[in-house]
Amino acid sequence: MFHSHQREDNYDHINNTLIYTITNIPGPGCNMNDFNSCPNQMCNCTDLCHTPNCECIALAGYNNYDEFGKLISVDKLIYECNDLCKCTSCQNRNVQLGPRIGLRISHFNKGYGLYTDIAIEKGQFVCEYAGEIIDISEAQRRSNLDNVNYIFVINEHFSDHTTTTVIDSTIIGNIGRYINHSCQPNCMIIPVRIDSLIPRLAIFAVKDIQCNEEITYNYGGEGSYSQNNLSEVPCLCESNNCKGFLPHKRGLF
Repeated sequence: MFHSHQREDNYDHINNTLIYTITNIPGPGCNMNDFNSCPNQMCNCTDLCHTPNCECIALAGYNNYDEFGKLISVDKLIYECNDLCKCTSCQNRNVQLGPRIGLRISHFNKGYGLYTDIAIEKGQFVCEYAGEIIDISEAQRRSNLDNVNYIFVINEHFSDHTTTTVIDSTIIGNIGRYINHSCQPNCMIIPVRIDSLIPRLAIFAVKDIQCNEEITYNYGGEGSYSQNNLSEVPCLCESNNCKGFLPHKRGLF
């Protein structure tokens, strides 16, 4: 059975010039109406939330997580229960509880990376990719100032519109900023909405991850970039299907 409990973010940066944030904060160009607007749903559940009774889960028509808190599908919209909901402890509260324990920042031949000291099972939540929420123009301005940045762009394609979210963890961010790219990753980023229309970028394991293994995801998104979208920065992932260079942009398009 899934037992919800409050995880805490007790991590910090290894560089004291950086500012740690446990989740996204508004930056230049952030749409404050979207940032402060809770998704248009709340549930009246008094115990564990399940479909079809939970209004939050019913938005997508399926349970987001199984009874052990593992992500069920990577291809569906995810709305977790929020502060307006009457439930206080349910299996539809996962990302909002904070990163898993046992994560470790280590330095090696390709720089800093994020590792786990505790085995992670496929579908389990690892951490967020958190930072400043900015707009495209501010992202372009910052990119022109420094070739090394941690700007993540995600385009979500709905039936009648596309929503773009930009998160920069270059200076203000969390432990997720240390995760390296791999052409054969063990994690992927999933947008999750909780108390805001702007999604959180949640990192879930897509395969079992062993103790002391590095946490990685594909900077270009799963299958979303080709040789034409590669940068001139060498890729050091050393996977069997390495493309040789990093994706030109970090994000889901």
